Amino acid sequence: MPAIYFRLGNVQPFADMSAERVEDGVTLVKGDGKVVGLRLDEPRRVLDLPGIIERLGLDEERVWSRLRADDDVMLGARAATWGGGGA
Repeated sequence: MPAIYFRLGNVQPFADMSAERVEDGVTLVKGDGKVVGLRLDEPRRVLDLPGIIERLGLDEERVWSRLRADDDVMLGARAATWGGGGA
């Protein structure tokens, strides 16, 4: 299964970047000294997300707001993802 990556912030392209494995299967990505990403190697680790957030002292709202599903299928609101419009 593919990993899950939570983009928690933006950095400039020239920012000093680092990745630190903080526990088994969990990596923090930092840019200019601040946390900008969280990577879970195994998607099932999302079940432990509340504990991971607490242990790492992350902003709960910032992390959970990045977890998204393809719910637009049920809403009938699928649209072009490349920015194109009608003819």
